[in-house]
Amino acid sequence: MTTQIAHIVGVERPFGTEIAEALEGRGVTLAEGDTAPRIDVLVVNRPVVITQLTFADLTDADFDTAMNDLLYSVVQTVQSALPRLSAGSRVVLVGSRGHLGAWGGAHLMAASAALAGVMRTMALELAGNGLSVNLVAAGFIGTPWDTPASRQHVANAVCMLAEANTGLVGEIIIVDGGRSLRMSESRRQ
Repeated sequence: MTTQIAHIVGVERPFGTEIAEALEGRGVTLAEGDTAPRIDVLVVNRPVVITQLTFADLTDADFDTAMNDLLYSVVQTVQSALPRLSAGSRVVLVGSRGHLGAWGGAHLMAASAALAGVMRTMALELAGNGLSVNLVAAGFIGTPWDTPASRQHVANAVCMLAEANTGLVGEIIIVDGGRSLRMSESRRQ
């Protein structure tokens, strides 16, 4: 059996350490930088730190920053890794549940929604090459949800999607402790 090789982009961000440790704990070898000749699992980690910027206060620069960090960089990362991904490789994007909306930070929610749409398109286009692409939509960093246990739950979801033959392609796995079901984000904080 060949050892799986994973490359994590954004390991220095929240969830990164937990994801790395969880994958290593399952016997996956982590590639350093762009040195691995092949990648079996590509994890692109872009969690969202919620802000209290209201819609009326947002600037074009706020939107540009969010789109660059949470969308464009993810697309560029996956595109640059494509030559090292082969049939059966898995791409796991880690973002936020922002595609559902939240109070404050419309620019972050817009970037999160765009990432969800791009992920589904990637999944459709790359499935013919035997690749699976999925998104872990986590709760927001810096909120009461953000605990060591919740970060481990995100890492566990990534590990599940990193396994071969899960049958999951183009899916959004929401890992937020049920907060999105409570609709608490629809009320002013």
